[in-house]
Amino acid sequence: MTKKKNFREKLKKIIKDEKLVSEIENLFNEEVDSEIVKYNSSFENYFFAKTYCNKEECDVTYSSSIYTVIGYLAEQIEELPNKLNSIIHEDDRLRIENGMTEFFNDNEKLNISISYRIIDKNDDIIYLNESISAKRNKSGKVTEYNSIFYNISEVEKEKNNISELCKELRNLNRVKDKFISIVSHDLKSPYTTLLGFSEILLNDNSLPDEEKLEYLTYIHSSSEHQLNLIEHLLDWSRMRTGRTEVEGQRLNLKNLISTVVSKFTGLAIRKNIEISQNVKGDIFINSNEKQLSKAISDLLQNAIHFSNKDSAIFIYGSRFKNGMIEVIIKDKGIGISADDQDRLFKLEHKHSREGTEGEQGSGMGLILVKEIMEKLKGDVWFYSKENEGSEFHITIPEAKNLVIIIDEKSSLSNSRSKAISEILPDYTILTANNAYEAMDFVSEELPSLILVNDSLPLLSGDEFIKLIRSKDKYFSVCIFVFTNRRVDEVEKRYDSFMIDGVYKNSIKNDELIKEIKKKLK
Repeated sequence: MTKKKNFREKLKKIIKDEKLVSEIENLFNEEVDSEIVKYNSSFENYFFAKTYCNKEECDVTYSSSIYTVIGYLAEQIEELPNKLNSIIHEDDRLRIENGMTEFFNDNEKLNISISYRIIDKNDDIIYLNESISAKRNKSGKVTEYNSIFYNISEVEKEKNNISELCKELRNLNRVKDKFISIVSHDLKSPYTTLLGFSEILLNDNSLPDEEKLEYLTYIHSSSEHQLNLIEHLLDWSRMRTGRTEVEGQRLNLKNLISTVVSKFTGLAIRKNIEISQNVKGDIFINSNEKQLSKAISDLLQNAIHFSNKDSAIFIYGSRFKNGMIEVIIKDKGIGISADDQDRLFKLEHKHSREGTEGEQGSGMGLILVKEIMEKLKGDVWFYSKENEGSEFHITIPEAKNLVIIIDEKSSLSNSRSKAISEILPDYTILTANNAYEAMDFVSEELPSLILVNDSLPLLSGDEFIKLIRSKDKYFSVCIFVFTNRRVDEVEKRYDSFMIDGVYKNSIKNDELIKEIKKKLK
């Protein structure tokens, strides 16, 4: 009689109702099956083996769960000449054989734990840990032993990851120490000369004015250089520690570059260097104006410093690939030697050299540029040839071309959407019946153009635009307002929001398209 039948017979002695007995039996079996599933899942990374040893050989039996771990059936492994040892990784085999021989020859040792790699059925490497518990006879010979095998591949993977991380951290620490050493020297070295010159000026009243001016000029120049180094260090430190905001904003690339170039006009004029810009006006980027301007400023300043008199610098801006915009700053200056090129952007090789007119650099500019571009989800690289010039490339994410139309009347929104899509085929056009719905569209990135009805339910047009302008600090979003009221009255209400136009709701689509073309050209 099986155990199940025996259990049923015992129940029938206690409970006379046959139906109730069947229900209890079914319930019991379901609970047992559930516990078996739980038990098996707890051991899905394990399998077991029983080994009996006689004078001549050892006989091994593996549990069926070996299949879930290594992809081989127990029978397949048992038929191999050396059982599981046959698929041990060749680099581990000798170590395991020597370890097991040593264990067997130690007449007192009963337990051992060893780890090694095997090659599974798919030719993948699996890390196993084998824990052995043995029995010995009176003479100390092993007569049998039980093995528990556990798949430790994930553990080994984590160990390798931690090892790589530790290696990276050690390298970063080494770089940091070297960087601190270099910076400490750069910060300290000028002060000896500065103190010497200032001491002469304070104590020697007989110095001629010409010599005094020379000393003062050096003190001023050196102090300016040190201030530049300290500012770069502070900017770099804030960037590395996350204390600098890099929130993205929709920006017109041409306007941004023009603003940066205007700051260096005087410096360029002194060397008679022409700065030529070739950037299309319809390129918009999603970036942080302050940080991107700082990166471009550093690159442009370098181009001026290392350009000869009466030369030219070219700035290009164009669409790159994968939704990125590329900016190139190219000069025809002294270029960078092959040896120095390997040192650029590297913290442990802070590199600085004089410009063509003796201009001093902090050595931190390009390091900061790289840090900024990484934070802005872009990249920076360069090409250079000594005595021929250099060109530095940066990439910035392009802003999404998005138009949002907000109006209760879906027919009007759809009509305008169709007309706009014909002149702006690369733009995504979204429509909303109210301002709350539209706010979901601008939660991540601001659009290029908003067309909004002045009279909206729930949230009015001016309240909606106020929220948009609170996010749009640089007024980069073009906003058209439509109304049934007098245009001049509505314009006064929206005056502080810097909108681009107020129009009657009855405006024809062809007239509206002309206005859009003017604003987005």
